[in-house]
Amino acid sequence: MTARTAKSKSAAKKTMAAQADVHALYERAVQDPGNDVKFFTRTYRKLRGHDPVSLREDFCGTAVLCMEWAKSGAERTALGVDLSQETINWGLEHRIVPAGRSVASRISLVCADVREVKKPKVDVACALNFSYYCFKRRDELLDYFRAVHAGLAKDGLFFLDLLGGTEAIVEGSTDNDHGDFTYRWEQARFDALTHDFLCHIHFLFPDGSKLLEAFTYDWRLWMAPELRDLLLEAGFSKVHAYWEKTNAEGEGTGVFYEPDYVENQEIWWTYLAAER
Repeated sequence: MTARTAKSKSAAKKTMAAQADVHALYERAVQDPGNDVKFFTRTYRKLRGHDPVSLREDFCGTAVLCMEWAKSGAERTALGVDLSQETINWGLEHRIVPAGRSVASRISLVCADVREVKKPKVDVACALNFSYYCFKRRDELLDYFRAVHAGLAKDGLFFLDLLGGTEAIVEGSTDNDHGDFTYRWEQARFDALTHDFLCHIHFLFPDGSKLLEAFTYDWRLWMAPELRDLLLEAGFSKVHAYWEKTNAEGEGTGVFYEPDYVENQEIWWTYLAAER
């Protein structure tokens, strides 16, 4: 083999970043649909006395949560709503269709503004991964919460997650090693006056290649009291705030409870549940 040939073959070899699929990376790095489904089911059962059947996932992306919900019970149905048809198509091809006809037939995916879809009414609605932070004005977020309220059945619950802590309002980045890639969360800019919050997701690989700004979010960092007030104003009857129990090493256990008081931490993530 000549030096020129060797060089040509080396150049033709794709980097790990070039071969990576950003949607699959995002699911692994950010989402935990199995535990979300368990939490929704346990909480709904505790508050309503029976199990929920129908789910609506707003900002559904690849709809992997819809898939997990439909797989968790033969009678369960799921509706996913997202603005990106390309992402919906990826989810259909890689998640929904491979799950099998009995699961796929109980899942509907719609490309639309989440504020415009109000039917069919569902038992559980959710907006996870801080997706609703895209509504930066109070009137926009209130309109969204009112739309969710209108789309819930009589006993419906709305779940959303939120981010907080002293490190949530400073610029910086955090790395999480997933073995074959590193997930880097970057808080690029935070405005203390408006809570405008610019963040990026980067993926780094062992061969030195990178996917920089694979996802970018231009958000407002909403606080828990603001969210509670808006949900009540939108018509929800009660809002529950949950906190995760930790073990002796300070690690999360996956078990959530309703605290009377929470001391602020460097960074935290949790759920709210709003009763229709």
